[in-house]
Amino acid sequence: MGRDRPRVLLVEFARPDPAAVAWARRLRDDGAEVVHAGPLDTAEQILRTAEQEDPDAVGVLGAAPPEGLEAALGDVVLFTAETAAKTLESLSGGRSHTTGAPSDRAR
Repeated sequence: MGRDRPRVLLVEFARPDPAAVAWARRLRDDGAEVVHAGPLDTAEQILRTAEQEDPDAVGVLGAAPPEGLEAALGDVVLFTAETAAKTLESLSGGRSHTTGAPSDRAR
């Protein structure tokens, strides 16, 4: 059975990132199902969490993704804050309705 919307695992790697909650909301508003795993310290923890959550994409915030993580994830798309909008667009098959729009707090 296919999913109605992409499932995204959001991870704060190596250090907490205050922007994680905002990114989770933005991804949710863009139509993704978001699982916020919080801070994880190793690539192994990220991989095990991804195995349990079965995401279409894994977003890594806080620090650069660990070397080799992308290859270890296989078909799961790895993205960072800088590439999130483009990644979600490719997963959903269309343009995000909030890309380029200011957040609710800025309005």
